[in-house]
Amino acid sequence: MKSRLPSFANRVLSVVCIGEDTGQLIANPEWETQGGRLFLVGRVPKKASQDNWMEGLPCAIAWDTVQDYVVFQSIDDYLTRLESGPRKSTKGKR
Repeated sequence: MKSRLPSFANRVLSVVCIGEDTGQLIANPEWETQGGRLFLVGRVPKKASQDNWMEGLPCAIAWDTVQDYVVFQSIDDYLTRLESGPRKSTKGKR
């Protein structure tokens, strides 16, 4: 099996780490090895939190701690989807 890392250039990821309930946003992440471990390294995007106190700061997430992630086109894409709330299912309705 061929091992290849995905490119997340110009994207925003919501990353949930093992044991966590909520995701951490990271903008324009790139792959970097630090201390023998693989990390996603990027910046905390604007509007990533209610009080924005970490906005623009560098951040890194160890890949071996990632449980799952969702890729967004931009922070605006993320915010639009967040504000729209849960989508109602039409499955089984007439």
